[in-house]
Amino acid sequence: MSGLRAAPTSLSEVVSLFRALRACGVRYCHWKSNQHLRASMLGKTDLDVLVAREDAQQLSGVLSGLSFKRVHTLARRGYPGIDSYVGMDAETGTVLHLHLHYRLTLGEPDLKGYRLPWEQRLLATRVLNEEEDVFVSDPHLELLLLAVRAALKVRTRDRLLERVGRPALRPGMGREWDWLARRVDAAVLRPLGDELIGPRATNILLTMLDGDAPAPSRLVTFARAIVPALDEYRLYSSAGARLRRWSRELQRVVAGRAQRRLGLLVSTRRLLPTGGVMIAIVGVDGSGKSTLVRELTTWLSQVIEVRSIYFGTGQGPISLPRRVLESFARLARRRKPRLASAGARRNPPTDTPWRGGGSSSLRTMGELLWIWSVARERESRATRAHRARDRGMVVITDRFPQSRTAGNDGPCLRHWLNDPSWARRMTARRELAAIEGVERLRPDLLVRLRVTPEIALLRKPETQPALLERKLRIISELEAHPATQVIDVDATRPFAEVFLDVRRALWSIL
Repeated sequence: MSGLRAAPTSLSEVVSLFRALRACGVRYCHWKSNQHLRASMLGKTDLDVLVAREDAQQLSGVLSGLSFKRVHTLARRGYPGIDSYVGMDAETGTVLHLHLHYRLTLGEPDLKGYRLPWEQRLLATRVLNEEEDVFVSDPHLELLLLAVRAALKVRTRDRLLERVGRPALRPGMGREWDWLARRVDAAVLRPLGDELIGPRATNILLTMLDGDAPAPSRLVTFARAIVPALDEYRLYSSAGARLRRWSRELQRVVAGRAQRRLGLLVSTRRLLPTGGVMIAIVGVDGSGKSTLVRELTTWLSQVIEVRSIYFGTGQGPISLPRRVLESFARLARRRKPRLASAGARRNPPTDTPWRGGGSSSLRTMGELLWIWSVARERESRATRAHRARDRGMVVITDRFPQSRTAGNDGPCLRHWLNDPSWARRMTARRELAAIEGVERLRPDLLVRLRVTPEIALLRKPETQPALLERKLRIISELEAHPATQVIDVDATRPFAEVFLDVRRALWSIL
C-alpha cells in the first residue's frame, strides 16, 4: 500500500458548508453531475445545490458564517430561481463557485426556458453519499433529469455536426451517462418516467440505457416525445424563446469579442452586488508585484470580473506616444556613447536625474513630452479603474502613484513646480495633477510587498543599490487614506506563501 497515493481530502470550506446545512436542518441535495462530486469537493468544478425555498432564510445565515459571498449574474446569463455565491478555502486559497437552485430551471443554452416542478420529489428522494457526507439526488431521478436537460439543449447545429462526424455534445456527458446508467434499475425508472414524462418518452429513454451517450438524433426523438408532458412548464412561447436565445447568444459573443479584441470595459463574468473593490500592489523592483498581479487576476477571473491596471512608467504596457518618444530616446543615446551608462536601461528610473536634469534643450523637450504622455496614461487608467470598480468589478493595480515623495512612481518634476520657465512649470503641475487624480481613487486594500535589499538585488541585479535603498524607504513610509486597509507582506518568502496571504486579505474585503 505504500506505493498508492492517498486521495486528496475535501476542502475544509466545502465540508463546513455541507455540515452547517445539515446541522441547521436546511433541506438540500447536490442534484446534478454527481459523477464528479469528488472534484466538486476539491473545488475543481462548481457546486450545484438544490435548496428548499422555505429554508432560504436559514441558508443565508449559514453562508454569512462562512466565506461565501453573493455575486451578481449578468442579465444575459441569469435565470429565475438560480443564485450564485463564491467562496474561498482559507487553507489552500482555492476559489469556490456555488450555484444555488431554488427552482429546477433548465433547458436550452443561453435560455433555460423550462421550470420543472420536481424540486420536492428530488429533496424527498435524496440519498446520503457516505464517502463525502453530502446529500445527493437519487440516481433514477438524476438520470431522468440528465436525459431531459440533454434533449432540450440539442440544436440544429448539433445534428449537422453529428452528420459530419464531429462530437456535438459536451465531452463529460458520456462519462456521466455511463456512470448513472450503471446505478439505475429499469423497474424503478419506468414508473417514475411514466409519471413525469409519459410512457412514450420513457420507452425511448429505456432503449438508450444500453449504449453510450445518446446521439443528438436520438435526443431529438426523445425531446419530441417529452414535449406534451413538459409543454405546460415553458417559461416563454416558442417564438419568444427563440428570439430571446438568439439575442442572449449574440450579446455574449459581441461582449466577449469587445473585451478581448478592443479592450472595452464590458462585463462577461459576474459582478459584486455591493460594488466593486480596488486592490493596489506596491513594492520595489524584485518584490514580485507584476507576478502577483498576474496570478491574482487569473485566480479571481474564474468567478468574478477582474481588471488589472498598470500605473507605473517602466516595463509595463505603455501608450503609443510614449512608445514613440522612448524609441527616439534610444536612438539619441546610441549617437552619444558617453550617455550610455546613464541611460542603459530601456526605461530608466523616474526618480534619478534622468528626468528634469536639463542637460540639453533637446533632452528637456523630450522630457516635457514624455511627462505629458505619462500624465495622459495615468488619467486614462484612473478613469478606467474607477469606472470598473463602480460597475462592480474587482480592480487590481500594479503600482500606485503617490504625490508626497519624488521617485518610485511619485512626481519626477517636483523641482520644476516653481521654475522660471512656464513650460516646465505647466508640465510639472500636469504631472502632479495626474498623480493626485490617481490618489483620489483610494484603493480598498493596499498591499505593501516587503523585501530585504539583498533579496531585491538577487532578483534584480541591475538595480543600483543606492536607488534601491531609497525606494525601500519610500515604500515603508507610504501613507494611505484612512479608509484604505493596508497590509504588509513579507515577500522574501516563497511565492506560494505570499500569494495565499494576499488572497486571504483580498477575500476579506469583497
